Amino acid sequence: MNNIVNISEFRNNISDYINRVIYNKDTFLLKKGKSIVAKVLIYREEKENISKDRIKKFAGILNDVEAKNLKKQMKKFRKNFKLLT
Repeated sequence: MNNIVNISEFRNNISDYINRVIYNKDTFLLKKGKSIVAKVLIYREEKENISKDRIKKFAGILNDVEAKNLKKQMKKFRKNFKLLT
């Protein structure tokens, strides 16, 4: 549940609010004047997993179709490769 808290109230009692976030998993919306300016919630660090998208992001050279075609051509090349003596 999102609790709306005035930013000055949050500032004056920050340790209480932070403890509520940590131990109760509460979420707070901070209000300044008439508008909501921030959301305070617990930080969950996600584990780094290497997926196709991440690899593509860093490599960024070939898309799936091009990679499959290259693999096919390399297999054909290796099959027909002869060492010249």
